[in-house]
Amino acid sequence: MKKIIFLMIFLNSQVYAWGPTGHRAVGAVAEKFLDPFVAAKVYKILGENSLSRVSNWSDEIKSEPDTYSYTFNWHYTDWKDEDHQHDETNSSGKLLTVIKDQLAILKDPQSSDDKKVFALKFIVHLIGDLHQPLHVGNGLDMGGNKCKVIFHKKETNLHALWDEGMIDFTKLSFSELAQYVSQGRSIEDVRSWKSGDVVDWALESKKLRASIYPNDVLPSDSPSTVKQYCRSDIVVTAEAMPKLSYEYSYKFVPLMEQRIFQAGLRLAVLLNSALK
Repeated sequence: MKKIIFLMIFLNSQVYAWGPTGHRAVGAVAEKFLDPFVAAKVYKILGENSLSRVSNWSDEIKSEPDTYSYTFNWHYTDWKDEDHQHDETNSSGKLLTVIKDQLAILKDPQSSDDKKVFALKFIVHLIGDLHQPLHVGNGLDMGGNKCKVIFHKKETNLHALWDEGMIDFTKLSFSELAQYVSQGRSIEDVRSWKSGDVVDWALESKKLRASIYPNDVLPSDSPSTVKQYCRSDIVVTAEAMPKLSYEYSYKFVPLMEQRIFQAGLRLAVLLNSALK
């Protein structure tokens, strides 16, 4: 019974990031920035598969909870608005810790081939997760999963909207998306975005996070730090759900594209360092 309850909670939480198309685009962008020697190593480790092809493996294995349930909280972390420093010991998610651990495995010449395959597949995916702002959650609304919104007349939640809704609305393939997000990037931006580490990149997501929450439609009936449409202690009616459409997309699709590009670029930076 406990396992069934856990699975229901997990499946309802939709802890994904970017969705299949977005993650493949991250992998495709990264491949453009890999050193040739490193690209050959990556290809060999992955059994002649590309980064884009394996980019969703760590989501796909969620269909095997008996084997992989211990990885389910690897895809996110909490960083509360009021906290200046990130402390993953106070988070139910282990995103930053796991990225560092898997990079260490990839760097270690003593790591087995199987461990390197596992590590590389997760790194590809988790760097994408790290750049989806709601995967660095505020600790209040399950990374926007509790936040009910209506996007182009269809009810969804804010997390799902950022994972897949806006990407799917573009009708782009992952290769087209990778091309689109790469266009117009200046040499200065690319050089700047290569700097930093996973904590810095998580802080970017934290800072961006607040801006992507729509304003409440109806006045709240009580003081709360949680948006009314994100509350789980009341019934959120359709009237209380923000109605989002072209205006929201016009404002945030460029940010979404930038984060996908940054994820791919930085994934390449990490792999070029780990596998040099």
